[in-house]
Amino acid sequence: MRIVSSAEQEDFVGLKFLYREGARRDSPLVVLIHGRAGTSEVIWTFERCMPFDATVVSLQAFLPDPLGGYSWWDMTSIEDSEALLGRAAERVGFSIERFVELFEISPRKLFAVGFSQGAALLANAMLTNTVCLDGLALLAGFVPIPSAGGVPSKRPDVFIAHGTQDEVVAIDRARKGAEYLRGLGLKVAFVEDSVGHKVGVQGTRELKRWIAERAETK
Repeated sequence: MRIVSSAEQEDFVGLKFLYREGARRDSPLVVLIHGRAGTSEVIWTFERCMPFDATVVSLQAFLPDPLGGYSWWDMTSIEDSEALLGRAAERVGFSIERFVELFEISPRKLFAVGFSQGAALLANAMLTNTVCLDGLALLAGFVPIPSAGGVPSKRPDVFIAHGTQDEVVAIDRARKGAEYLRGLGLKVAFVEDSVGHKVGVQGTRELKRWIAERAETK
């Protein structure tokens, strides 16, 4: 059952969010991160792909976007994009820690699923060790390569789903990101669908299977 955060919970976690309680305190935790001009509601559609017993939380970005909804950083800013990404990743990392504390859970595994801008944020968080993950799903997004390089101390499996007709993030950019992560020694599953800037049927199906397999593994 989807639950909307209260004002008190939002103050503690630092962001608005939707959540679904897990079956146990040690159930896997899945964090959903939406893209530019999105909301926690928009990416909640992927909740149906998550393991039935998992705790699921969808965090909402803090910056109102001129296009509507909310974003994790200002796309028109002249500030260094890496700095903007880094601050957003730290904000998400803090909120994940506070969510775990708020609900007094001890998830045996932590997964994160990001769409577009949210995928880039999570890739940055992983590469800079801002958030240590057991599994990372990047949907219609890209991998921002840190200027100083980056090797995650915890090496999560990575799932990438991308549309060959994506007009926002070109498929070649997603492919290059996958190769970069493989070069770091990460295990990357890559799924392409003949769709635009969204996740196709095959990508959705494979995401569900991919995360279920890893959630069940001890």
